[in-house]
Amino acid sequence: MARKPRYFEPDQRDESDETAAEEPSRSARKRASHELTKLGEDLLTLRAERLAALDLPERLQEAVAEARRLTSFGAQRRQAQFIGKLMRKLDEESLAAIRKALQRP
Repeated sequence: MARKPRYFEPDQRDESDETAAEEPSRSARKRASHELTKLGEDLLTLRAERLAALDLPERLQEAVAEARRLTSFGAQRRQAQFIGKLMRKLDEESLAAIRKALQRP
């Protein structure tokens, strides 16, 4: 039985290479996740009127209210990560509205 070549010829490509190029890298996904967590932490600084005007999902509103109530550093950090997780499920329009609300003075 002949051995498989160890290296591919330049014209031979594996199909997994093509799909890997389309997906963001693990580091890029983690950077985006951390950015959304930071955005969620910034939501805590908004006044209640502006927060209500954003029309966030109920579960995210409850998570933000819970984060404001917590006093323990570890609990606040876990809640911020949870808020980031919930924010990853939001669409781009909602995220753009949140960013716009945070930029206003």
